[in-house]
Amino acid sequence: MTAVCLCALQALTNLSLASAGPGLPPGWALQRTKGVQPPSFEVTRARTLRIDVLAGAGFARYRLRAPLLPRAGALTWRWRTGTPLRDAALRQRTRDDAPVRVYVVFDDGRMLLYTWGNKEGRGERFLSGTGPSRAVIVLERAEDADGSWHMERRDPFADYRVAFNRASRALVAVGAGADTHRLKGRAVAEVSELTWELGARP
Repeated sequence: MTAVCLCALQALTNLSLASAGPGLPPGWALQRTKGVQPPSFEVTRARTLRIDVLAGAGFARYRLRAPLLPRAGALTWRWRTGTPLRDAALRQRTRDDAPVRVYVVFDDGRMLLYTWGNKEGRGERFLSGTGPSRAVIVLERAEDADGSWHMERRDPFADYRVAFNRASRALVAVGAGADTHRLKGRAVAEVSELTWELGARP
């Protein structure tokens, strides 16, 4: 007998319904990094979020309509970039640039930064140099930045437990961004809608 998973799909933001054009959709907020220019954002005709940054940093953040409580499921999205940052090193504060990041925020303020890295190993994780409430999880490397789409599936609640060594909290916001202000480079990337698959496995 074949097991069948009946998984409920939930779009976590309004990106898939947004009108194409420059800027962020309604309900999104720009999170700036002090002292540097933020990326420019654009909703493409394919309803992805295009991120373009030159020697800058920042994130687009969307607060969920209702907190997502810890439970079995998978956070899924697609992303792509054709601009690898080959001189970046995520463990070094002076070189921790990334062409694109997807992040999730929990109700205690802690964050997981799913990151497109450089030479780091896929699946490598560590606390961010910006503070112990942020954990970096490397999903792709510079060699993967060829402009093709990559599909990701993560269990953010399990990732939280491993990264912070405590029981997971509710997820309250998601977002995407990039940072190239350390090495003064340029990066362009796209991120699709973030979807929650209740009951699915990563």
